[in-house]
Amino acid sequence: MKTADAGGSNSVSVWEDDPGSGVLVSRPIPDLSKKPLAFRFPKPAPEPSVYPPGAADFRYWTAAEALRRGADFWSARVPLTKWQVGATLKVILCEEVGLNAYYDRTALNFFYDPSPTGTVYSGESPDVVCHEMGHAVLDSFKPELWDVGSQEVAAFHESFADISAILSAIQLPSLRTGILQDTGGRLYRNSRLSRLAEQLGAAIRAQRPDAVDADCLRNAVNSFAYLDPTTLPNSAPAAHLSSEPHSFSRVFTGAFFESLGAALSAKSQNPAMPTEAELLSVASDLAGVLISAIKASPVVSNWYAQVAANMVIAAGSVDARYPPIIKAIYVRRLILSLHSAASIASVPPIVGAPAAAQEELAEIALPADHYGISGVLFVKTPSQSCRFVALSAAGDLSSIQPLGAETAAQVFVDDLFSRGRVDYGEVVLPEARLDHGHRLKSHRLVKTPGGARLARLLFDCDCGCQ
Repeated sequence: MKTADAGGSNSVSVWEDDPGSGVLVSRPIPDLSKKPLAFRFPKPAPEPSVYPPGAADFRYWTAAEALRRGADFWSARVPLTKWQVGATLKVILCEEVGLNAYYDRTALNFFYDPSPTGTVYSGESPDVVCHEMGHAVLDSFKPELWDVGSQEVAAFHESFADISAILSAIQLPSLRTGILQDTGGRLYRNSRLSRLAEQLGAAIRAQRPDAVDADCLRNAVNSFAYLDPTTLPNSAPAAHLSSEPHSFSRVFTGAFFESLGAALSAKSQNPAMPTEAELLSVASDLAGVLISAIKASPVVSNWYAQVAANMVIAAGSVDARYPPIIKAIYVRRLILSLHSAASIASVPPIVGAPAAAQEELAEIALPADHYGISGVLFVKTPSQSCRFVALSAAGDLSSIQPLGAETAAQVFVDDLFSRGRVDYGEVVLPEARLDHGHRLKSHRLVKTPGGARLARLLFDCDCGCQ
């Protein structure tokens, strides 16, 4: 166990990034009531002090400090005036037993579970805490992503949450210095910054050895390239890509983290030895680029390509060195086709708010007897209008035409039912259900005239151990 810096009377001792890294750091006492993004724990705060790792009071201050740091970072860039749920977001550090965590539009919920090395508390990891907070941030400024039936949108929500964990960690000067030393200034290397939730990943591997990466939950340094998710299995070992949102999220996360490393090299006065201040600056730049792209992107079935194209456009107004870098990486990862990347330069700039932001998502009625539903299933579709075409690429570099909104929703719903992620409620008779045990549900069926409506309950880790 290492300590990154000395503490003081106005500080608390917390994990720097994840308990698996074992680095302690002293941080200023966080103000959870700070607006615009305030937090509330059910129990009163313990007295600020240097508590031993593993103690309940230590877990409180580690979670509180990470949440305050992450929320301050995002609120300055979106900007946000409140959470989706209101001015204050509740935080429950010990929700129930399991290797999980989730955001459900009412609270950030964290679990605990025995492991071979002792009880693991997901809320003790700044990586996990800032990941779940990332879901809340994205939901607060792009709420139409919550209920839409789309594999790519669901995966992007997970990618943004992982990016939130990475960018929130970069706000710590001690971590920036340590990572640049560990990687020799080459950010896009396997490091404790790229490795997300090492401790939780190790606990999950003890139960399901192939469910997560070999050294963490997910690693932002990876070689995954885009594949049409409809051609992928709905689950697969961590070494392979599947259409499951956490698995497919790694394509976009890897591209973003690679872009961060390449942009740092391009902007540093000495590319072989970038400074921690330069890393902070570039991370802020790309966070702003990503936020601008999300705001400008219509919710469509090929969401990855739309966001990537809008990142290129947004980056041009930040630094002329960024667009070629982003294009190259997203083309190499097949998120953008060669033709789409080449045509971005001809896209006119946005004047005022994008029209897509005002366009409601169409809701369709899917045939539902194969789910055991009497009648139809109403689902929101990725159906907003595009102001320009952006496509991903196949392995042969040809452009992939996007699915129609109805087909995209149908495939998404099929995946949910086959993976046991839907709470049937009182809509489906017991004999018509698929019994997946006590697995945590991300969606539920709401009975409605003519059938049922699909509603999202939460975004969670979905490691299959709960």
